[in-house]
Amino acid sequence: MNRIYQFLLIGLVLTLVILGLNISNEAINQLTVSQRPPIIDVQSSSSQLVFHLAGQQYDLDADKLSQACIVMASWFERAVEYLHKIWRIFQVVFLS
Repeated sequence: MNRIYQFLLIGLVLTLVILGLNISNEAINQLTVSQRPPIIDVQSSSSQLVFHLAGQQYDLDADKLSQACIVMASWFERAVEYLHKIWRIFQVVFLS
């Protein structure tokens, strides 16, 4: 249960940092009368996701994103299987 609280606290701190960066960016925009994009932002429409990271805009199509999710899930499964295999070897060699 302690681990969950740690993850929630880290998520809260990161969210506050991101919000602070975006608020300060908006304040600078108002002071300088410029229209710079947000520091970190995610916008979604029906077929596209738009990410803003450090002032750069990245567009992702929903089709490519779903394909990437499938590939990432298979990579994750393979990584977990590999770590389980390494753990079993470690148990046999060092713990038995």
